[in-house]
Amino acid sequence: MRVAHTFVEGQNRVTLGRYGSMMRGIAAGAGSMVLAACATVPAPSDPAAADVAAIETAMAAHIAILASDDFRGRRPATQGESRTLDYLTRAWQDAGLEPGTNKPSSPWLAPIDLVRSTPSQSTVEFWRNGRVVTLPKGSVTVFASGQRALLELAPMVFVGKQWRDLDRSELTGRVAVMLWDHADQAEQRDALLEKGASAVLAVVQSGAELAQMSDRRAAGSYRLADDSGGAVLDGYMVPEAANILFGANQFKTWKDAAGVPGFRPVPLRVAVSMEATSATAAVQTHNLIGKIAGASPDAGSVLLMAHWDHFGTCSGADRAVSQSDMLCNGAVDNASGLAMLTELARRLAAGPQMDRDVYFVATSAEEWGLLGARALVADPPMPLDTIVAGFNVDTIAIAPRGSGVAIVGAGLTPLDDTVKSIIRAQGRSLGDNAFAAGFVRRQDGWALLQHDVPMLMVSSAFANREIMERYLKERYHQPTDQAERVELGGAAEDLLLHLALVRYFADAAAYQPAISQPDGQADDLLGG
Repeated sequence: MRVAHTFVEGQNRVTLGRYGSMMRGIAAGAGSMVLAACATVPAPSDPAAADVAAIETAMAAHIAILASDDFRGRRPATQGESRTLDYLTRAWQDAGLEPGTNKPSSPWLAPIDLVRSTPSQSTVEFWRNGRVVTLPKGSVTVFASGQRALLELAPMVFVGKQWRDLDRSELTGRVAVMLWDHADQAEQRDALLEKGASAVLAVVQSGAELAQMSDRRAAGSYRLADDSGGAVLDGYMVPEAANILFGANQFKTWKDAAGVPGFRPVPLRVAVSMEATSATAAVQTHNLIGKIAGASPDAGSVLLMAHWDHFGTCSGADRAVSQSDMLCNGAVDNASGLAMLTELARRLAAGPQMDRDVYFVATSAEEWGLLGARALVADPPMPLDTIVAGFNVDTIAIAPRGSGVAIVGAGLTPLDDTVKSIIRAQGRSLGDNAFAAGFVRRQDGWALLQHDVPMLMVSSAFANREIMERYLKERYHQPTDQAERVELGGAAEDLLLHLALVRYFADAAAYQPAISQPDGQADDLLGG
């Protein structure tokens, strides 16, 4: 890389030489890190193995920078965002991408207007048979998405883990009590509110989890500024509080029944009054968009995407390292995805030229509800119906070489058979798609799938339940997600697989898209 480089973004002049020299200084150390991690793997004896090793080294260098303390956990609308986007813009330019917003006033960066909410105060009071129910201090906490939200003596209903097949009449005007012990927890909460629940209270598994969720919310959350909904209330309670409110035996019976098909919501003989206030502020963040121009852009485009954001500082209950190191560096989630996109860009831009445009998007605010992806849908650089195939890259640096490959989103697009053929042609095996299906709604591709864009995640990381669950338990959203702990063997092989996928789908003669799915089919197939 060149020692210094400058580009002009609108009226802002940005000098990026600091990270050019930093990249060069870290590369040697990153290479040593990869070699040490693979000390038990025989030295490459064929070109393919050497290629994988070279990719591991290049990706490790990017991750070491993006997940360094200097980037402050890559939280949106902070100095961490500026440093992240400066570095990525320089890296993508050097890789051979051109600006992709298609807007001369802001060629690389697509601005996104957000509202940041920071909790101020809250009160909650439960009533049963006309009397206040006394609960242990700190056993329930509630939050407002806007400046103030208030409920007075609202009836409650226990919904367990249900939301997909609930009728609005079962929720409107009621506070929904849900269980927070399943993979679709956030999606359930949001859906309950969208279907008319006045508020949602989630029963977490312990006081430590309640403290963890409270700490995360206390650090502030984001929503799109043009979201039309008013302030909504949601919160958390510990099992002990639920036992007191509903009766321990009765609550256990409902929890057990909630896992049985056909379970229906249970009206509760408890009412609740709650109020919460927040300090709000308008902030701006950005998606970064680059592209490789195709020879026949009218034939459509291929989309590659990875979110750049993370949490900044981890919540206090996540203290897996020490009091002095609470930074959420996000090496696997998702510096690894950014590293893969950058090295994909370098190889694809080197040629040969493809027929279709290939867009690269680094999205913001994924951790706060896929907000950057939703903003991309609202203001895309190309018509959404011209995207013939898209691939999201997220949380990839945990699987070793030789791992199988899962398709997150299998069954939701017309791409499956072709993708499976290319996986096999690469000498890769298919992994656990059933396990991978649980992550469809938890990644940026979901925002596009809901608008009939054929988006998939094709990943070794989600092909192995044991590996992924260990990462989720030990490092996910914790200070322990550090660059020195990444495993890049499977990720490097995934990069080579994505090279083949992009080149195939960008070939207008090789691939002609099928007729689009009817609107909303992704929801239908998932029972939404």
